[in-house]
Parts: sequence; C-alpha cells; structure tokens
Amino acid sequence: MSVKRKFGLLGALLISSTALAFPSQAETVARANGRCQLKENGYQAYNGYCTVKQKQNGGTTIFVVDLENGNRFRFSGPSRQQLHVETPSGIEQNVLYEDQGNMGRFSWNDGRLTHQLAVKTDTVTNPNAQFEDHHSSSTGATVAGAAVGALIGALLSGGKHSNGSTGAEGQPVPGLQNLVGGDPGYVESRLTSSGYTYIQSSPRENGMDSFWKRGDSCVDVRNILNRYQSFTYANPSRCR
Repeated sequence: MSVKRKFGLLGALLISSTALAFPSQAETVARANGRCQLKENGYQAYNGYCTVKQKQNGGTTIFVVDLENGNRFRFSGPSRQQLHVETPSGIEQNVLYEDQGNMGRFSWNDGRLTHQLAVKTDTVTNPNAQFEDHHSSSTGATVAGAAVGALIGALLSGGKHSNGSTGAEGQPVPGLQNLVGGDPGYVESRLTSSGYTYIQSSPRENGMDSFWKRGDSCVDVRNILNRYQSFTYANPSRCR
C-alpha cells in the first residue's frame, strides 16, 4: 500500500472516530429567568433567583435549572412520565413533574433525600441572542409570575397542541418561544406552516402587534424594530 493511501485511510479513521466521540449538541429552544425554591426532606435549602433552559436533542427534551448558589439540575426524558435527573454520584433517578398552575415542580428521591424543586418564570429570553442584537430582541417578554409549565409544559407532555388549545391572556405560547428574535419572513412562514392564520395588525411605538388565529387560540405576535419580541396569548376578540 502506498504511503499516500495509508495517510488517506488514517485521516478517514480519525475523522470518523472524532465524529463518534463528539455527539451532536442539544439545541437550546427556550430560556427564562425566574425564581426557584429547593426543599430537601421538607426543609428549605434554597429560595431565590434561577435560570431555566430547555434543550432538544433528537427525541430527548432536556431542562437545565441553574440556581444562583451554583447548583445545577439537569432533567431529561422523552415525556413527562419518563423524566430523570442525574445525581452528583452519576446515578439517574426518576423525576415527577407537576404543573401546579402558577408554578412547576420537579420531585425525586436519591435514596437519601427527597428533593422538591419549584420553579416560576419571570422573563422569557431569546435563546439565540447575539452581542450585536438590539436589546428588545434579546430580552424577550416579561411574564411575571408565570409557571414554568407555561414555557415548557407542552413539550413535557410531548409537544402536542390541539387546534383548540389556548392559554391565559398575556402568557407566552410555549411552542413559539424559539422564534423570539427571528426576522419577519422566517417567522411568518413558521406561523403559517404551524396552522396559524393572519387576522389583523395594530401599530405600536417602534413596531407592530399582529394577531394570528389557530382554532380557539388568538396569538399576539409583537414586532419591535423589525424583530419579533414576543408571542403571547391574546384576547379572542382580537382575532374576530
């Protein structure tokens, strides 16, 4: 075998082994700032600010909760009934997720302690924000006191929305938060392909609110300085 051919085969092996060693990265599809309360065996271990990230890696949905004290919790699984958390010892424990209206709660037992992590989201932020972005497209929508379920609940239950699904006025539409910061052409194409129908628009300072309908849901799509800032449920009267 020639030296040239040997080097060619070696290069191919290195490329293939590198691809196997580094699996595809999970895509961050939603990010929010909020408040968390952690209890261990019923005693409060943390109460303060936190951040929540939702990632998608193939058929696996991942939720990463970072507390301000440096603790991180990583929940993953294909559905609400099959979530698990990796403990510091590396053992994966089953997790129960409960959407409790104004709060989402993760519960699990590691064989020594029963943990309960309650989460409320305050601000939904653009998961794809960049340094050059205008502040309006990076900060996203403020949703004071919203449950973590309002942001990620639909994907926890499989990511399925019926045409008749709706939410409280002003709450973020879970399946559209990854469009925050997007440009008009792309966003409108995604809305249409998702079954939404454009109804009307209303001008506002530096931008526009457009209203889209799908089934019984009316969605306010807010555009500021030619970038979409928020996707929230609107009063159904705006879509008539």
